[in-house]
Amino acid sequence: MLEGSAGVEAPLEEVYAAIADAQPEQQAAYSSWIGGVDTEAEAAAAAAAGCILDVGSGTLTYAADFAPPELCFDLLYCRHGKTTGNTEPRVYQGFVDEPENALNEVGLAQAEEAAERLEALGVAPDLVVLSPLSRASETGMAWVRRHPEAAGLVETWDETAEMRFGAWDNVKVKDLPADSICHLFYLAQNALVRSAAPYTRPADGAAFESESFVQLLTRMGAVLDKLEARMAPLAAERAAAGKPPPLVLMYGHSMAGAALGVLTGNGKRVDGEGYLGFDGKYILPNATPVYLHRCR
Repeated sequence: MLEGSAGVEAPLEEVYAAIADAQPEQQAAYSSWIGGVDTEAEAAAAAAAGCILDVGSGTLTYAADFAPPELCFDLLYCRHGKTTGNTEPRVYQGFVDEPENALNEVGLAQAEEAAERLEALGVAPDLVVLSPLSRASETGMAWVRRHPEAAGLVETWDETAEMRFGAWDNVKVKDLPADSICHLFYLAQNALVRSAAPYTRPADGAAFESESFVQLLTRMGAVLDKLEARMAPLAAERAAAGKPPPLVLMYGHSMAGAALGVLTGNGKRVDGEGYLGFDGKYILPNATPVYLHRCR
């Protein structure tokens, strides 16, 4: 944490600026850290997701032959509403579900606004998938409570939870060392960095290992495969009857949503660069339903 001359904490803007200025030190730490990573496995996982991994920078690009999957269902994704962790000073808010990660007053209002948007669209999902983390599930329940007839369509899938940041989880960005590789995650869109130590849940002491964004791509790719298998019979039935394909409505998170965006061909390229962005200004906005896939 950066402090002023009298031991007073510096303004947040100065702290963030100092962290950004320390990117060369962060990169040097990354070059040392990456020697202990199975980069071949990470590169193979990225390739399976249709991406090329540059190990030196940790960035991802779409492979030349990448093609979005031809899923049999439409996928509408909604990130959770705002939480205390989404406000300044920012925190790494991943696989955690503590009181400070719950929807705040703004987030609760955003959840209702998202439900109203869906009402205006007149959506009729065939499956509603909720992340097990309360900030996402509560956002989804704002719509479900308006449609009691859809209660039987609602399922909670543990594998749709947010990215696991390990020991960085629930820690304010400003309180992490300026030379830590964690900052490359959002400053340089580094898809390999992750904490060496796990996150320990205060309630019961359970430990949760970290994962890289590449590993998250693998996890969310399995979610798409599971949905495809689940929706295929209904899609075939609908097609035979000349009806629209099934619709899946999923409530989740920024990084999980970014991973799905990459996998479905909606990955956003960093301005002026060829590699893909997934954090900072590249994340999905809070409580805003977005179609990540629509059948042709």
